[in-house]
This record gives sequence, structure tokens and C-alpha cells, in this order.
Amino acid sequence: MGLKMAEYIKNNVQLQILAAFICMPLLIWAAGSTPQRTLLKESLSLITIIAFSLMIGLFYLARANKFIVKKIKFSKLIGLHKFIGYTAVPVLLLHPFLLVVPRFYEAGVDPFEAFTTILTTFTSKGVVFGLITWSLMLLIAVTSLFRKKLPMKYPTWRVVHGGLAGLCIFSAVFHVLDLGRHSDLAMSVFIVLLSAGGIYLLLKNYASQEKKTGGEI
Repeated sequence: MGLKMAEYIKNNVQLQILAAFICMPLLIWAAGSTPQRTLLKESLSLITIIAFSLMIGLFYLARANKFIVKKIKFSKLIGLHKFIGYTAVPVLLLHPFLLVVPRFYEAGVDPFEAFTTILTTFTSKGVVFGLITWSLMLLIAVTSLFRKKLPMKYPTWRVVHGGLAGLCIFSAVFHVLDLGRHSDLAMSVFIVLLSAGGIYLLLKNYASQEKKTGGEI
């Protein structure tokens, strides 16, 4: 049974990518030296870490990744991309609210006061990048849900979608590196390298499309 499962994973590239973007951050988290908190806080942190990692993984589960396009049927690739996007993005959009959820069960700062403080601390670069990231994610979600109603053709929307995703990840990385509780050296390297790789694939795809169309992507 174990050998069959190993063989199945070996021949299933989408499972390999999913395993990398789920298992790797979990292993880094488990090996980290960050002081443990309550079960609720750690669970919310893990959900957020995995969602963010999977969001980075979307760059690798897209047509910009020529390698995976050859390995997976395009319909399956799009379906997996949408499933992860519609799962991970809502979790990350809820991230600011999830930060204050434990406050309802603890003494001290009122949760609504804590939430207001988070949204208005513009002196922190991490908070500013977080607000930019949240706004871009919301824009990505809305334009994805209502793509067919937008006044643009699919190729144009795809370019806009990829551009917004690239800006979102760029901003998110700075937010995480500045404020992420679990952003030790190992986690930071993991996030930076995979994000850089994803953006590279996106830019490479744009350059390839521009070359094919003579400057009109």
C-alpha cells in the first residue's frame, strides 16, 4: 500500500507541488523555536501559514509554468488553481479578523480596540504592506468571481490577474517578513525563494507572450 501511494505521488506532479507547499511550511514551523501559545492561536497561525504558502503555489499551478502544463491537462490545472484560490484567498482575507479572535477569550485589550489599532497603525511598514496586500487580494477575488462581466477580453484579464497577483505577493512578502510571528530565517528563506520563483515564472511568461504578439500581450 505504501509503495503504491509513493508511486502514485511520484507520477502525480500536482500532488508533489501541493505536498511541497503544505508540508514544507509545516516542517519549518515544527522545527522553529518560536514560543508556543494557546491551541487556538497556533491553529489560526498554521491555517494562515498554509493558506499563504498555497497562494504562492498558485504561481506554479498556472500556465506560466510550462513544465507543469506538459504534465497536467489544462482543465485539471485550471480547476486546481481555482480551488486553491477560492479556498486560500478567503482565509487570508479573514486574517486581520482572525488576529483578534483570541481576544474574545482573553483578559486585556478589547478585541474591537485591538482590531482598530491594527488598521490604523500606519507608522508600521508591515501594517501598511498588509493593508495593501489585503486590498489587492480583495480586488483579485472580485475580478475573478465576476470575470465574465468585466469589459475586457480573457487574454487581457489574464494579464491583469497575473499582474495583480504579482504585486500582491510582493507586498505580502514584506508584510510577512516584518510582522510574521513565525518568520524565522528558515521560513523567511522559504517564502522569499518560492515567491521570487513564482514572480520569475510570471514575468518570463509575459515576456514570451509579448514576443509572440509583437509587443501586444
